[in-house]
Amino acid sequence: MLPEPEPLPDSVRVIGGGAEGRFRVYTVTRLPSFDSQTWTFTLDGLVDRPAVWSWERFLAIARKVQVSDFHCVTGWSVYRNTWEGIPLSELLKLAGVNPKAKYVKFYSGDGEYTDALSLEQANMDDVMVAILHDGKPIHRDYGGPARLIVPKMYAYKSVKWLNRIELVDKPHTGYWEERGYDNDAWV
Repeated sequence: MLPEPEPLPDSVRVIGGGAEGRFRVYTVTRLPSFDSQTWTFTLDGLVDRPAVWSWERFLAIARKVQVSDFHCVTGWSVYRNTWEGIPLSELLKLAGVNPKAKYVKFYSGDGEYTDALSLEQANMDDVMVAILHDGKPIHRDYGGPARLIVPKMYAYKSVKWLNRIELVDKPHTGYWEERGYDNDAWV
C-alpha cells in the first residue's frame, strides 16, 4: 500500500518497547490482497455523514498511538504492542451517529468475516482502527492494511482487513459467534 503511513513519533520510538510474543496467522478464507489504487474504507448505515475513503484520504485522518496487549481465545497473547491508528470513537464522531444506531458492525475485506460491538463497547477509549504496529505498516498476514483493535476483548473481535463499518439498530451475530463463541468476548 503506497504511500506508506508516516508514523507518529511514539510509533517510531515504539513506546511499548516492542511486541513480546508471536502472532499466529488465522483466517477463515484465503489471505486477501489489496492495493492502494482500489482499496477503500466505508463508514455507513445509521450515520448522518456516510463516507468512503481512498487509502490516501484514510491516511490523512488524525491518528493516535496506544500500547495494549492482544489476546487470542485459543490461549496465546502478544504483549506491549505499540498500535497507531484512528480511535473508533473519533471515526464515529466524524460520521455523526444516528440515535437509532445501537450496534457497530465490522466487515473484513476477505468478504466473509464480520463481527459487531455494541455502541457502548465501540466507544471504549482503546478501540481503534490500526494501520501501524510497532512503527511499521501492519502486514497483510496479520490483518493489514487496516484492522480493528479491541484490547479488552479476545482477538476474534479485532477484525482483520477491516474495510467497512456499518451502524445498525439490531444485534449482529459475527462469524465466530455463529459457531458458539461468546458475543461479549471480554478477556
